[in-house]
Amino acid sequence: MNRPRLLITGAGGFCGEHACAHFAAAGWRVTGAVRRLPRPGEMPEGAEGVEWRASDLTVPSEVKTLVADARPDAVIHLAGVNAVGPSWDDPASALEANLMGTVYVLEAIRASGRPVRAVVAGSMLRYRLPSGTQAPTPPHPYGLSKSLQVLAAQSWAAMYGLDVIVAEPGNLIGPGRSRGIVALLARYAAETELAAERGQEPPPAFRLSSGTERRDMLDVRDAIRAYELLLAGGEPGRVYPLASGRMITLGELADSFARLARVPLAFEVGSSAAPSPLPADTSALAALGWAPSIPLAQSAGDTLEQMRRLVRSEPDGAANV
Repeated sequence: MNRPRLLITGAGGFCGEHACAHFAAAGWRVTGAVRRLPRPGEMPEGAEGVEWRASDLTVPSEVKTLVADARPDAVIHLAGVNAVGPSWDDPASALEANLMGTVYVLEAIRASGRPVRAVVAGSMLRYRLPSGTQAPTPPHPYGLSKSLQVLAAQSWAAMYGLDVIVAEPGNLIGPGRSRGIVALLARYAAETELAAERGQEPPPAFRLSSGTERRDMLDVRDAIRAYELLLAGGEPGRVYPLASGRMITLGELADSFARLARVPLAFEVGSSAAPSPLPADTSALAALGWAPSIPLAQSAGDTLEQMRRLVRSEPDGAANV
């Protein structure tokens, strides 16, 4: 029996490693595209059956070869620049990775001549382009790059009839290679616990920009289930917001780790007045049968357990203690 073929770009990242493990376990023949092939010991847990391919998605010829060799029935495009800060220093790279990298993937699919369904991972931080003669005022180059990425995906669906769907996640959390605030809090808690166990000075207090800014936190494993549903029943050209529906303040998030930690944690809370994003409307995904199933407490607990193992495995324990 021939297994369906799935190409996952950005397979070495936080979301990519979960996607590889999930779809390989579900019976897909998965090709994971990464910039650099994983070394021994770097293989994501549960992704042993994945076929790894090194490819630079900003080089059209490499992308075309990748798609031609993988011969996918479906693509989940997760690769790209995924942070606001670096986009300010190098906006061209953000546009090249997020906009042109997506265009090159879509063009490689078109050149393959195969019926391929693609899910493109956007971001809720994308800038909503104004209409008419109003001048655009994007808050950062990253948001602009994700806006143009979505515009390209929808345009290739409209102009060329490609079967392209956009998933627009917010803050994804959970165990894995995340660099987000939940992973940072988990690492801080794990390092503080280890310092107390060894009778050492704890790391400096964890700084929060404020205690009142609100964020939606969705477990990455719930996001992968949403991508699976979109592959099965998403509408081409449509954007599907992806969120938990639970807005939590940064102060509440810190409190959740304070409850999970085995020792007291110290926080320095700033007074940022940055606006909080509006809750996302996930009704389109709900209509496909999706609902988040992993509560914040489990996401935080699983991440903390992983960080406890990680800091103990580092030379001399936690590097920052």
